[in-house]
Amino acid sequence: MNAIKDGGPAFPIVAEDTIYTVFERGMSLRDHFAAKAMHAELTTCGVHGEACEALVEAARRDGIDPVRKIARNAYEVADAMIAEREKERP
Repeated sequence: MNAIKDGGPAFPIVAEDTIYTVFERGMSLRDHFAAKAMHAELTTCGVHGEACEALVEAARRDGIDPVRKIARNAYEVADAMIAEREKERP
């Protein structure tokens, strides 16, 4: 099983003293990206219309609750964003 690439800490805090450097991890970049994607989808689904109906229909086809579908979609977007960040740029 492959480990999830979480992109490292989203907002790392570095504390240094004379002997040690301590990194406080906090939220992962993956969780931060997922939260942003989920917010956008929740905002879209908060307004009745085609986008909201498409989400509910997709959840029904997958046999899951629409809220779980939103969460799953958010992490798929986050994983895609991390994969793009890892690509070499010219």
